[in-house]
Amino acid sequence: MASSRFKKVSIVLLCTIAYFASYFSRKTFAVVMVEMLSKNVINETVAGLIGASLFVFYGAGQLVSGYLGDKLKPRYLMFCGLMVSAICNLVFPLIPNQYWLIPVWAINGFAQALLWPPIVRLLAENLSHERYVTANLIVTCGAHVSTILLYLYAPLCISFMSYKAVFYTSTIFCVVVGIIFIVAMSLVLRGSEVKERVADTKVCERQEGGLEILVHSGALPLLFAIISMGFMRDGIEGWLPTLYSQAFNRDSSESILVSVALPIFSIISLFIVRAIHKTKLFNNEAKGAVVLFGISAVLCVPFSILIGFENTACRIICLLLGAITCACMHSCNFLLISCMPGRFARFGRSSTIGGICNACTYIGAAVSMYGIAFLSGTIGWSLTVVTWIGVLLLGGVASFVAIKKYTKFIK
Repeated sequence: MASSRFKKVSIVLLCTIAYFASYFSRKTFAVVMVEMLSKNVINETVAGLIGASLFVFYGAGQLVSGYLGDKLKPRYLMFCGLMVSAICNLVFPLIPNQYWLIPVWAINGFAQALLWPPIVRLLAENLSHERYVTANLIVTCGAHVSTILLYLYAPLCISFMSYKAVFYTSTIFCVVVGIIFIVAMSLVLRGSEVKERVADTKVCERQEGGLEILVHSGALPLLFAIISMGFMRDGIEGWLPTLYSQAFNRDSSESILVSVALPIFSIISLFIVRAIHKTKLFNNEAKGAVVLFGISAVLCVPFSILIGFENTACRIICLLLGAITCACMHSCNFLLISCMPGRFARFGRSSTIGGICNACTYIGAAVSMYGIAFLSGTIGWSLTVVTWIGVLLLGGVASFVAIKKYTKFIK
């Protein structure tokens, strides 16, 4: 019988590998979208609808996954998600009609939703809150490393083969990881789940529904902040390669390659936020979110101005400003999506709250994928970035409103 420590480490490692694979199969279209646009495989409207469909069904699926994650064995939900995502990546490049790509990617979005809430439950119920936060950092960094590798790998596929090879690679990878995950996790959790229920995570006898407990905790306004964060995080990730290509007249391979800066900056910011998570400010997720939204809003001001100048210095500065803004939003995501649901483990609602919060993330993401396509084509990229400032300010205000009541709850 493996030791309890070994089981806990194994759970974190397997969750990280599974989430790594899920991000690889989720980001494939976003990474090669600029190439598909340049080859006229799809138009910008369809590209926006494909991206939005993934986020809409991912968000809706979070509610289903969050509920099921508290009722069923998490590993089975995660395995199903990886397998369905693999099938979607296999079928996607084979479809000749661009409009049929939309429902396929919507199904992939729902499949991807079966990963995060079960991960939240596995980590929150088996680890103390501080270890849960650290484990979340590891799992989240696994997703960013996956994104970095995908940004590096995709240009090679485009140069030597085709964008389709990216989808086929993702299919094979998901199948292999899915099989390894279900077998290994079943062995690790054989007999019963590991439980490290310390005083602050002991299940409370009072059982409330997801929305009811969000109101009771004062976290309800944070859902609006999460929508703003999702708009910015996935909007920048999804459209920065296209922005870079169109605003500065660069080819698609270069645009994809330079976008590797996004996950690199995000990983750095996550380690910074984790290092200061024990401080009075960032240990409170609402207060930390206010700071991150404020910093991002300030960064978008010069971004919106410099994007109108087509020279090397402005191009590099805009890329850095976009990457740092995206990194701040990933840090905000870490606080509100990774850390906050763990506060509800003692109510037996960690998966449910994780699902609700992640659903709100992808409401914002879905709006951004189609909305940014519409805005950039209508008012241009410079004014589109100006609208981002308004979104960030709304997120900051929503976080500020939540501070007082949420602070009492977490104490």
